[in-house]
Amino acid sequence: MRAVVLLLWTAAAVGQPKPKFDVVSVKPCDTHEPRSTNMGSTSPGRVRFNCVSLTTYIRQAYGFHDNGVWHEGGHTLKIEGGPAWVNTDEFRIDATASATTNPNVLDGPMMQSLLEERFKLKVHRETREVPVYALVGTKGGLKAPPAKVACFAPGSGPPTWRPGVDQPPPLCSLGKPVKGGLDIYGVTMPQFCLAVWRTAISDRTIIDRTGIAGRFDLDLRWPSEDEDVRTAEGRFDRLQGALSRIGLKLVEAKGSGEFIVIDHAERPTAN
Repeated sequence: MRAVVLLLWTAAAVGQPKPKFDVVSVKPCDTHEPRSTNMGSTSPGRVRFNCVSLTTYIRQAYGFHDNGVWHEGGHTLKIEGGPAWVNTDEFRIDATASATTNPNVLDGPMMQSLLEERFKLKVHRETREVPVYALVGTKGGLKAPPAKVACFAPGSGPPTWRPGVDQPPPLCSLGKPVKGGLDIYGVTMPQFCLAVWRTAISDRTIIDRTGIAGRFDLDLRWPSEDEDVRTAEGRFDRLQGALSRIGLKLVEAKGSGEFIVIDHAERPTAN
């Protein structure tokens, strides 16, 4: 299978160095140390991450926040190559910067600089044709209303609501599990594909081929609560049943898959 190799765009590629943190601490995690369910946090001028693998840091820096912009597609980005420890060894990173408070720059270009210096990381992107599921419409068209619920888009800054007075807004496009289904607000069809992919728990990317524009509030309801969903096949069949109720379905297809290939990585010295 032929792969198209793409150079990673960086500020350095156009003659400008990537921004860097002022102070950086990288420490390997003890294998017996209790793990937090929280990956970490980004605050103005600082990132503090708990024990996670190098591949997780790569997904954050080169996927979700590449070029200092939020990318929802970071969820489906595939990472391969490198020594085995990049998936198993975990590291705690604490870094500060005085030059910027933009969280996408901190977690993106600045984290890239950190990984390239401390882990001697070298990567490249590839786009390959891979098996996917295509989301398409069924006879009768989409059965969903245009978006009406105010929602909060990830990466757009803090939501505007008054704690203790208002209810926090739902996250746009990510989906909220409810009894018997999933509620999704303010979603485009490409964003809906990502939400469906999470629900399907599939190793295939789901791409939009509906041709439907606009944003919608979608109400997915499972066909039956008694349906067996202990297997991937069972979950997929349940999802297909829910999609059919709103005029959509998944079909097998070929499409583009985005990969980051690790060319080189070294364990960092602790500090």
